[in-house]
Amino acid sequence: MVFGYIDESGAPGVASYSKDCLLVSLVVFESEEKRDKGLAAIGVLHNKLHLPEDYEFHCSSNSTRPQTEFMKLLSQLDFRFITIAIHKNDFKKTASYARISALLMDEIAKRFPEIKIEMDSNPTLYKELRKQIRERNLGRVKIRERNSRHSRLVQVADYVVNISSKKAKNTPKARELYNAIAKKVLAFIEIAD
Repeated sequence: MVFGYIDESGAPGVASYSKDCLLVSLVVFESEEKRDKGLAAIGVLHNKLHLPEDYEFHCSSNSTRPQTEFMKLLSQLDFRFITIAIHKNDFKKTASYARISALLMDEIAKRFPEIKIEMDSNPTLYKELRKQIRERNLGRVKIRERNSRHSRLVQVADYVVNISSKKAKNTPKARELYNAIAKKVLAFIEIAD
């Protein structure tokens, strides 16, 4: 069984500035053993840093030490990922969850005949992904929403999508951050809208 974890970055709609993007990342652990080792390693880090029980590794809001330590851990975890980035270059076109869901489901259908996915809470994206699964008759693709605070591996997806966002937007820190996970990429698809 393959286990996947999804998070998104950006907002659908028209561009509000020149480097505006809508992204989704799927982090994949190719076995239960790899998934469980990842969970255990995150638990060890959590204890090492003496963090509160409900602490969330969240890329955009973590202080420097937890963020740095989690970044180091990411490079050691045995996962792969797919990122879809829609660049909203045209201030009149709309980047949509429907479109990004279809692109992600293309990759899932190609690569994973059977996968169980957890995603961060986003009812609109969840609805679009479920619609894609139904329309494509992908009965072996299972998906459920779960708040990232309660899923350490959705937190991995949060870091991956945030790093991917920096890469897609070509920010100054992008190369340094992306190098930590570059060897884990299955697909990094960028679309200019």
